[in-house]
This record gives sequence, C-alpha cells and structure tokens, in this order.
Amino acid sequence: MPFFFKEDEKLFAGKKIALSNDDINHAYRVLRLKCRRKVTVADGRGEAFSGEVTVARPDKVEIILRCPLTIAKPSLKLSLLQSLPKSGKFDLIVRQAVELGVHSIVPVIMERSIPNRKNRQEEKRVRRWRNIARSAAAQCRRPDLPSIEMPRDFASIVTQVEQFKTIIPWENEKNLALADVLKRPLSEGQNVLLYIGPEGGFSDAEIETLVEAGAETVHLGSRILRTETAAITAMVMIQMAWGDLSGKGFSS
Repeated sequence: MPFFFKEDEKLFAGKKIALSNDDINHAYRVLRLKCRRKVTVADGRGEAFSGEVTVARPDKVEIILRCPLTIAKPSLKLSLLQSLPKSGKFDLIVRQAVELGVHSIVPVIMERSIPNRKNRQEEKRVRRWRNIARSAAAQCRRPDLPSIEMPRDFASIVTQVEQFKTIIPWENEKNLALADVLKRPLSEGQNVLLYIGPEGGFSDAEIETLVEAGAETVHLGSRILRTETAAITAMVMIQMAWGDLSGKGFSS
C-alpha cells in the first residue's frame, strides 16, 4: 500500500488532506494513483491512518483518512553521530540508517573530516538528507521521521556522551568486541549513541576526550571497514541485540 507523510497537520479519521507538490509528482506520475486507491498516511511522529484517494490530478492529490493504524515505531532510541565522509557516502548512510530504525542523525566535523563549511551548501545538503530520510521512512513504512541535524563541530557533541550509552567502533581497539558489549542487558529506557569516525580515523586526542566523557571503544572484528560500512554493521548488530531486529517491540 502506498505510504505518505503529512507532517504539518493534525491527522484524524474523516479528515481530508492534500499531498505536497513533491508527493503529488510521486503519487500521480510514478505510482499512477487513481481515485479510490487505498493508501497509508503518517504524521512523522508515530501516528498513521489508512486512507482513500478522492482526487487524483497532475496538480492535486487529495486523500480522506479512514481508520487509525497500529504501526510499530523503532523500539530503541539509537542516535548516530557520523563524521562527514567524502562525496555522496552520507546519502547512503542516511537512507540505510533510517531503514534500520535510527532515531536521530548528527553529522560531525572532526579533525580528519574533509568538510565544506559554506553555510548555504550545508543547508542544501541537510535538506537533501532530510528528503532522503523521508523517502526511506515511507519505503520501510515507519510512521516516525528521524531528526537530522545541521553539521556540528566535535567539541559541541562531547557533552552528549554523558547522557547516552555511547559506543565507538575504533580500529585501534583490540580487546573489546562490540558483540561482547551487546551481551550485556541495556537498562530500560536507556538511549544509545553510536559514534562513527572519519575515513582517516579518530585522532588520539578525540578518542581520549570521548573515553574520558564515558564512551566505550569497541572493535567490529579483524577487518578494517569503511566508515559507511562500519556505521551500517554496527547499527544492525545493536538493533539485533537491543532493538526491534530481534523481534522485540514488533507488532502486526
């Protein structure tokens, strides 16, 4: 069933909503929706409704909402702090992180990052990432939209480490495996922060600062992974152990 978001309005049964211009193009020209087609509409915060198309034109698609639906949100609040990689790798990271149920994504500028810090270009990139996140959430039928922040400097995010269960895959960690950390039970309601370093690796000073703040360094096995591969691998492992990939929090 086609899935759409309507984030700027309160949704309720019987309400008529009009799709945004971007969604109109997808609904009418790509999906070729016709009147009476059944769809799902979510508010981006966890509420979702079944709906029926009542108007389907190139310039307007309207839907009347029918019944509320129970669609499980990700059960674990997992935040990804990802050092900005080169080229378009962050697009892939955003899409797959959303599909894997990440709660928030924070791009981080680190010592070995290769960022472009022009404000206008940063704003444009964040808008693109949010659009990618919206598309990925609709594709995997999750009713909530994760937050994607503007890029932040390393120093500004260290305080977050003290508030989360913070895990850092690091190529120089030889003793503690992420798999071993995940055997420990997670405290009820505890949020998890996954910190992925740049393509050139964390600097020693950055690791020292994060560990002093309470973070735990781990390894992902015997191979050195690319930053995008490390992010996805670690998220899958965490969701398998503590999240809904294990079946916890699943509802049909």
